[in-house]
Amino acid sequence: MDQSDPENRADEAGAPEALVPPGRSRGRAVGLTSLLGLLVGGAAMFYVVRRLAKDWPDASDALADADLTWVAVAVVGAVLAMSSIGWGWRHVLRLLGVRVPLGRVVAWYYVGELGKYVPGGVWPVLGRGELARRGGVPRTRAYASVALSLGLLYLAALFVAAGFLPFALSGGGFNGWMLFLLALPLGVVMLHHAVLARMVSVVEKLTRRTIHFEIPQWRDSLVLVARYVPTWFFVGTATWAVARSLTPDASYPKVMFATVLSWTAGFLAVPVPAGAGIREAVLTASSGLDGGVAAATAIVARILFVLVDVIGAAVCAPIAGRKRGGARVGPVPRHDEAVVIH
Repeated sequence: MDQSDPENRADEAGAPEALVPPGRSRGRAVGLTSLLGLLVGGAAMFYVVRRLAKDWPDASDALADADLTWVAVAVVGAVLAMSSIGWGWRHVLRLLGVRVPLGRVVAWYYVGELGKYVPGGVWPVLGRGELARRGGVPRTRAYASVALSLGLLYLAALFVAAGFLPFALSGGGFNGWMLFLLALPLGVVMLHHAVLARMVSVVEKLTRRTIHFEIPQWRDSLVLVARYVPTWFFVGTATWAVARSLTPDASYPKVMFATVLSWTAGFLAVPVPAGAGIREAVLTASSGLDGGVAAATAIVARILFVLVDVIGAAVCAPIAGRKRGGARVGPVPRHDEAVVIH
Protein backbone atom coordinates (compact mmCIF):
# COMPACT_ATOMS: atom_id res chain seq x y z
CA MET A 1 0.00 0.00 0.00
CA ASP A 2 1.35 3.39 -1.02
CA GLN A 3 0.62 5.60 2.00
CA SER A 4 1.85 8.69 0.16
CA ASP A 5 -1.10 8.45 -2.21
CA PRO A 6 -3.83 10.87 -0.99
CA GLU A 7 -6.49 8.48 -2.21
CA ASN A 8 -5.07 5.63 -0.17
CA ARG A 9 -4.94 7.76 2.96
CA ALA A 10 -8.53 8.90 2.50
CA ASP A 11 -10.11 5.78 1.07
CA GLU A 12 -8.21 2.77 2.36
CA ALA A 13 -10.68 2.41 5.19
CA GLY A 14 -13.53 2.48 2.70
CA ALA A 15 -14.59 6.12 2.99
CA PRO A 16 -12.96 9.52 3.47
CA GLU A 17 -12.23 10.13 7.13
CA ALA A 18 -13.72 13.62 6.97
CA LEU A 19 -17.05 12.26 5.81
CA VAL A 20 -17.35 9.27 8.13
CA PRO A 21 -16.37 10.08 11.70
CA PRO A 22 -15.31 7.32 14.07
CA GLY A 23 -17.55 5.56 16.55
CA ARG A 24 -21.28 5.42 16.28
CA SER A 25 -21.52 7.58 13.15
CA ARG A 26 -19.22 5.25 11.28
CA GLY A 27 -21.13 2.21 12.49
CA ARG A 28 -24.40 3.86 11.50
CA ALA A 29 -23.06 4.58 8.01
CA VAL A 30 -22.00 0.95 7.59
CA GLY A 31 -25.40 -0.20 8.83
CA LEU A 32 -27.25 2.06 6.41
CA THR A 33 -25.08 0.86 3.54
CA SER A 34 -25.81 -2.76 4.43
CA LEU A 35 -29.53 -2.02 4.66
CA LEU A 36 -29.47 -0.33 1.27
CA GLY A 37 -27.70 -3.36 -0.16
CA LEU A 38 -30.38 -5.67 1.21
CA LEU A 39 -33.15 -3.47 -0.18
CA VAL A 40 -31.58 -3.32 -3.63
CA GLY A 41 -30.96 -7.07 -3.57
CA GLY A 42 -34.56 -7.72 -2.57
CA ALA A 43 -35.83 -5.42 -5.30
CA ALA A 44 -33.61 -7.13 -7.86
CA MET A 45 -34.97 -10.55 -6.93
CA PHE A 46 -38.54 -9.22 -7.12
CA TYR A 47 -38.02 -7.93 -10.66
CA VAL A 48 -36.20 -11.11 -11.69
CA VAL A 49 -38.99 -13.37 -10.43
CA ARG A 50 -41.62 -11.18 -12.06
CA ARG A 51 -39.73 -11.25 -15.36
CA LEU A 52 -39.30 -15.03 -15.26
CA ALA A 53 -42.95 -15.59 -14.38
CA LYS A 54 -44.02 -13.44 -17.31
CA ASP A 55 -41.69 -15.04 -19.87
CA TRP A 56 -41.74 -18.67 -18.81
CA PRO A 57 -45.02 -19.74 -20.52
CA ASP A 58 -43.77 -18.53 -23.92
CA ALA A 59 -40.30 -19.95 -23.30
CA SER A 60 -41.63 -23.37 -22.31
CA ASP A 61 -43.70 -23.51 -25.51
CA ALA A 62 -40.63 -22.66 -27.59
CA LEU A 63 -38.44 -25.18 -25.78
CA ALA A 64 -40.95 -28.00 -26.30
CA ASP A 65 -39.63 -28.54 -29.84
CA ALA A 66 -36.08 -27.26 -29.30
CA ASP A 67 -32.89 -29.26 -29.87
CA LEU A 68 -31.58 -29.55 -26.31
CA THR A 69 -28.01 -30.10 -27.51
CA TRP A 70 -27.94 -26.56 -28.84
CA VAL A 71 -29.60 -25.31 -25.66
CA ALA A 72 -26.73 -26.88 -23.70
CA VAL A 73 -24.26 -25.05 -25.95
CA ALA A 74 -26.13 -21.84 -25.20
CA VAL A 75 -25.87 -22.45 -21.45
CA VAL A 76 -22.09 -22.88 -21.68
CA GLY A 77 -21.79 -19.74 -23.80
CA ALA A 78 -23.88 -17.72 -21.35
CA VAL A 79 -21.78 -18.81 -18.36
CA LEU A 80 -18.56 -17.97 -20.20
CA ALA A 81 -19.97 -14.62 -21.30
CA MET A 82 -20.99 -13.45 -17.85
CA SER A 83 -17.85 -14.76 -16.15
CA SER A 84 -15.60 -13.13 -18.75
CA ILE A 85 -17.01 -9.72 -17.82
CA GLY A 86 -15.60 -10.27 -14.34
CA TRP A 87 -12.31 -11.31 -15.93
CA GLY A 88 -12.20 -8.05 -17.88
CA TRP A 89 -13.03 -6.05 -14.75
CA ARG A 90 -10.03 -7.62 -13.02
CA HIS A 91 -7.76 -6.17 -15.72
CA VAL A 92 -9.35 -2.75 -15.25
CA LEU A 93 -8.58 -2.96 -11.54
CA ARG A 94 -4.97 -3.89 -12.35
CA LEU A 95 -4.74 -0.84 -14.61
CA LEU A 96 -5.77 1.21 -11.57
CA GLY A 97 -3.10 -0.38 -9.36
CA VAL A 98 -5.28 -2.97 -7.61
CA ARG A 99 -4.61 -6.70 -7.80
CA VAL A 100 -7.42 -9.05 -6.80
CA PRO A 101 -7.74 -12.83 -7.31
CA LEU A 102 -9.90 -13.69 -10.31
CA GLY A 103 -12.43 -15.68 -8.29
CA ARG A 104 -13.02 -12.74 -5.97
CA VAL A 105 -13.62 -10.26 -8.80
CA VAL A 106 -15.98 -12.64 -10.61
CA ALA A 107 -17.91 -13.06 -7.35
CA TRP A 108 -18.20 -9.28 -6.94
CA TYR A 109 -19.43 -9.08 -10.50
CA TYR A 110 -22.17 -11.71 -10.24
CA VAL A 111 -23.58 -10.44 -6.95
CA GLY A 112 -23.30 -6.72 -7.70
CA GLU A 113 -24.63 -7.05 -11.23
CA LEU A 114 -28.04 -8.22 -10.02
CA GLY A 115 -28.77 -4.53 -9.53
CA LYS A 116 -29.22 -4.16 -13.29
CA TYR A 117 -32.68 -5.70 -12.96
CA VAL A 118 -33.80 -2.78 -10.78
CA PRO A 119 -35.03 0.30 -12.70
CA GLY A 120 -32.63 3.22 -12.72
CA GLY A 121 -29.41 1.98 -14.30
CA VAL A 122 -27.14 3.06 -11.42
CA TRP A 123 -27.65 0.02 -9.16
CA PRO A 124 -25.13 -2.38 -10.75
CA VAL A 125 -22.46 0.32 -10.48
CA LEU A 126 -23.26 0.86 -6.82
CA GLY A 127 -23.50 -2.87 -6.14
CA ARG A 128 -20.21 -3.85 -7.73
CA GLY A 129 -18.42 -0.75 -6.46
CA GLU A 130 -19.56 -1.28 -2.88
CA LEU A 131 -18.57 -4.96 -2.88
CA ALA A 132 -15.13 -4.04 -4.21
CA ARG A 133 -14.78 -1.31 -1.57
CA ARG A 134 -15.69 -3.72 1.19
CA GLY A 135 -13.17 -6.15 -0.24
CA GLY A 136 -10.33 -3.68 0.29
CA VAL A 137 -10.32 -1.58 -2.89
CA PRO A 138 -10.16 2.19 -2.21
CA ARG A 139 -13.55 3.76 -2.77
CA THR A 140 -12.57 6.01 -5.67
CA ARG A 141 -10.85 3.22 -7.56
CA ALA A 142 -13.64 0.75 -6.78
CA TYR A 143 -16.38 2.86 -8.32
CA ALA A 144 -14.18 4.21 -11.11
CA SER A 145 -13.22 0.67 -12.11
CA VAL A 146 -16.88 -0.30 -12.49
CA ALA A 147 -17.73 2.76 -14.57
CA LEU A 148 -14.64 2.31 -16.73
CA SER A 149 -15.26 -1.42 -17.19
CA LEU A 150 -18.83 -0.77 -18.37
CA GLY A 151 -17.62 1.80 -20.87
CA LEU A 152 -14.94 -0.56 -22.16
CA LEU A 153 -17.38 -3.48 -22.32
CA TYR A 154 -19.89 -1.69 -24.52
CA LEU A 155 -17.26 0.02 -26.62
CA ALA A 156 -16.00 -3.48 -27.41
CA ALA A 157 -19.58 -4.40 -28.29
CA LEU A 158 -19.76 -1.56 -30.79
CA PHE A 159 -16.50 -2.68 -32.41
CA VAL A 160 -17.79 -6.26 -32.72
CA ALA A 161 -21.15 -5.12 -34.10
CA ALA A 162 -19.40 -2.89 -36.64
CA GLY A 163 -17.34 -5.88 -37.77
CA PHE A 164 -20.50 -7.90 -38.46
CA LEU A 165 -22.40 -4.99 -40.04
CA PRO A 166 -21.74 -6.07 -43.67
CA PHE A 167 -23.40 -9.43 -42.96
CA ALA A 168 -26.40 -7.70 -41.41
CA LEU A 169 -26.81 -5.38 -44.39
CA SER A 170 -26.67 -8.19 -46.95
CA GLY A 171 -30.19 -9.29 -47.75
CA GLY A 172 -31.78 -7.72 -44.69
CA GLY A 173 -31.01 -4.09 -45.43
CA PHE A 174 -30.80 -1.13 -43.08
CA ASN A 175 -32.96 -0.52 -40.02
CA GLY A 176 -33.05 2.36 -37.58
CA TRP A 177 -31.52 0.36 -34.73
CA MET A 178 -28.22 0.34 -36.62
CA LEU A 179 -27.86 4.05 -35.86
CA PHE A 180 -26.65 3.01 -32.41
CA LEU A 181 -23.33 2.25 -34.11
CA LEU A 182 -22.79 6.00 -34.40
CA ALA A 183 -21.91 5.86 -30.71
CA LEU A 184 -18.65 4.05 -31.59
CA PRO A 185 -16.50 7.07 -32.53
CA LEU A 186 -18.05 9.05 -29.68
CA GLY A 187 -17.12 6.29 -27.23
CA VAL A 188 -13.53 6.20 -28.47
CA VAL A 189 -13.21 9.96 -27.99
CA MET A 190 -14.81 9.90 -24.54
CA LEU A 191 -12.26 7.31 -23.42
CA HIS A 192 -9.41 9.79 -23.98
CA HIS A 193 -7.73 10.72 -20.71
CA ALA A 194 -8.22 14.46 -21.31
CA VAL A 195 -11.96 13.99 -21.83
CA LEU A 196 -12.23 11.77 -18.76
CA ALA A 197 -10.33 14.38 -16.75
CA ARG A 198 -12.90 16.98 -17.75
CA MET A 199 -15.72 14.64 -16.71
CA VAL A 200 -14.10 14.06 -13.32
CA SER A 201 -13.77 17.81 -12.85
CA VAL A 202 -17.50 18.19 -13.50
CA VAL A 203 -18.24 15.51 -10.90
CA GLU A 204 -15.99 17.32 -8.41
CA LYS A 205 -17.92 20.55 -8.93
CA LEU A 206 -21.29 18.82 -8.59
CA THR A 207 -20.32 16.90 -5.45
CA ARG A 208 -18.08 19.66 -4.01
CA ARG A 209 -15.54 16.99 -3.20
CA THR A 210 -11.96 16.53 -4.37
CA ILE A 211 -11.37 13.25 -6.18
CA HIS A 212 -7.83 11.86 -5.89
CA PHE A 213 -7.50 9.72 -8.97
CA GLU A 214 -5.08 9.15 -11.83
CA ILE A 215 -6.88 8.58 -15.11
CA PRO A 216 -5.39 5.81 -17.27
CA GLN A 217 -3.64 6.69 -20.49
CA TRP A 218 -5.81 6.52 -23.62
CA ARG A 219 -3.86 3.72 -25.30
CA ASP A 220 -3.98 1.57 -22.15
CA SER A 221 -7.75 1.92 -21.98
CA LEU A 222 -8.10 1.05 -25.67
CA VAL A 223 -6.01 -2.09 -25.15
CA LEU A 224 -8.45 -3.14 -22.44
CA VAL A 225 -11.32 -2.82 -24.92
CA ALA A 226 -9.86 -5.82 -26.74
CA ARG A 227 -10.09 -7.91 -23.56
CA TYR A 228 -13.87 -7.58 -23.67
CA VAL A 229 -14.21 -8.73 -27.29
CA PRO A 230 -14.40 -12.46 -26.30
CA THR A 231 -17.35 -11.61 -24.04
CA TRP A 232 -19.41 -10.56 -27.02
CA PHE A 233 -18.52 -13.64 -29.02
CA PHE A 234 -19.73 -15.73 -26.07
CA VAL A 235 -22.94 -13.67 -25.79
CA GLY A 236 -23.61 -13.85 -29.52
CA THR A 237 -22.77 -17.54 -29.77
CA ALA A 238 -25.07 -18.36 -26.85
CA THR A 239 -27.95 -16.49 -28.48
CA TRP A 240 -27.25 -18.06 -31.88
CA ALA A 241 -27.24 -21.51 -30.23
CA VAL A 242 -30.71 -20.75 -28.84
CA ALA A 243 -31.88 -19.78 -32.32
CA ARG A 244 -30.20 -22.86 -33.80
CA SER A 245 -32.08 -25.06 -31.33
CA LEU A 246 -35.32 -23.72 -32.81
CA THR A 247 -34.43 -23.59 -36.51
CA PRO A 248 -31.56 -24.79 -38.74
CA ASP A 249 -31.79 -21.55 -40.75
CA ALA A 250 -30.25 -19.23 -38.15
CA SER A 251 -27.39 -17.22 -39.68
CA TYR A 252 -24.46 -16.96 -37.27
CA PRO A 253 -23.17 -13.56 -38.53
CA LYS A 254 -26.62 -11.96 -38.57
CA VAL A 255 -27.64 -13.29 -35.16
CA MET A 256 -24.25 -12.27 -33.78
CA PHE A 257 -24.69 -8.73 -35.08
CA ALA A 258 -28.27 -8.46 -33.86
CA THR A 259 -27.40 -9.82 -30.42
CA VAL A 260 -24.48 -7.49 -29.78
CA LEU A 261 -26.39 -4.49 -31.11
CA SER A 262 -29.43 -5.39 -28.99
CA TRP A 263 -27.38 -5.56 -25.79
CA THR A 264 -25.79 -2.20 -26.60
CA ALA A 265 -29.18 -0.61 -27.25
CA GLY A 266 -30.48 -2.08 -24.01
CA PHE A 267 -27.53 -0.66 -22.08
CA LEU A 268 -27.99 2.80 -23.55
CA ALA A 269 -31.67 2.70 -22.59
CA VAL A 270 -30.67 3.49 -18.99
CA PRO A 271 -34.12 3.67 -17.33
CA VAL A 272 -35.12 0.22 -18.67
CA PRO A 273 -34.13 -2.66 -16.30
CA ALA A 274 -31.53 -4.84 -18.10
CA GLY A 275 -32.74 -3.42 -21.42
CA ALA A 276 -35.95 -5.46 -21.20
CA GLY A 277 -38.00 -5.10 -24.38
CA ILE A 278 -35.31 -3.14 -26.22
CA ARG A 279 -33.12 -6.18 -26.81
CA GLU A 280 -36.04 -8.19 -28.15
CA ALA A 281 -37.06 -5.46 -30.61
CA VAL A 282 -33.53 -5.08 -31.98
CA LEU A 283 -33.02 -8.84 -32.26
CA THR A 284 -36.29 -9.26 -34.16
CA ALA A 285 -35.46 -6.42 -36.56
CA SER A 286 -31.83 -7.32 -37.27
CA SER A 287 -31.32 -11.09 -36.92
CA GLY A 288 -32.85 -12.24 -40.21
CA LEU A 289 -34.98 -14.76 -38.30
CA ASP A 290 -38.67 -15.25 -38.91
CA GLY A 291 -40.81 -13.20 -36.55
CA GLY A 292 -41.96 -16.13 -34.42
CA VAL A 293 -38.50 -17.68 -34.19
CA ALA A 294 -36.90 -14.30 -33.42
CA ALA A 295 -39.38 -13.65 -30.62
CA ALA A 296 -38.88 -17.13 -29.17
CA THR A 297 -35.10 -16.77 -29.40
CA ALA A 298 -35.22 -13.44 -27.58
CA ILE A 299 -37.40 -14.80 -24.77
CA VAL A 300 -35.45 -18.03 -24.24
CA ALA A 301 -32.09 -16.23 -24.40
CA ARG A 302 -33.26 -13.65 -21.89
CA ILE A 303 -34.40 -16.32 -19.44
CA LEU A 304 -31.13 -18.18 -19.93
CA PHE A 305 -28.99 -15.15 -19.10
CA VAL A 306 -31.21 -14.22 -16.14
CA LEU A 307 -30.84 -17.72 -14.70
CA VAL A 308 -27.06 -17.60 -15.17
CA ASP A 309 -26.98 -14.26 -13.35
CA VAL A 310 -29.13 -15.49 -10.45
CA ILE A 311 -27.43 -18.87 -10.02
CA GLY A 312 -24.01 -17.25 -10.39
CA ALA A 313 -24.87 -14.69 -7.71
CA ALA A 314 -26.12 -17.42 -5.35
CA VAL A 315 -22.96 -19.47 -5.80
CA CYS A 316 -20.66 -16.45 -5.45
CA ALA A 317 -22.43 -14.73 -2.54
CA PRO A 318 -20.27 -16.29 0.22
CA ILE A 319 -17.09 -15.17 -1.56
CA ALA A 320 -18.38 -11.71 -2.46
CA GLY A 321 -19.53 -11.05 1.10
CA ARG A 322 -16.08 -11.22 2.66
CA LYS A 323 -15.20 -7.87 4.18
CA ARG A 324 -11.46 -7.82 3.64
CA GLY A 325 -8.60 -9.79 2.22
CA GLY A 326 -7.48 -10.56 -1.27
CA ALA A 327 -7.08 -7.04 -2.67
CA ARG A 328 -3.52 -5.73 -2.92
CA VAL A 329 -3.55 -1.98 -3.45
CA GLY A 330 -0.56 -0.15 -4.81
CA PRO A 331 0.01 3.16 -6.55
CA VAL A 332 -1.68 3.65 -9.89
CA PRO A 333 0.88 2.88 -12.63
CA ARG A 334 2.09 6.23 -13.91
CA HIS A 335 2.54 7.16 -17.57
CA ASP A 336 3.92 10.21 -19.27
CA GLU A 337 0.52 11.11 -20.74
CA ALA A 338 -1.59 10.15 -17.76
CA VAL A 339 -3.75 12.80 -16.16
CA VAL A 340 -3.61 13.13 -12.39
CA ILE A 341 -6.70 14.48 -10.62
CA HIS A 342 -6.01 15.84 -7.13
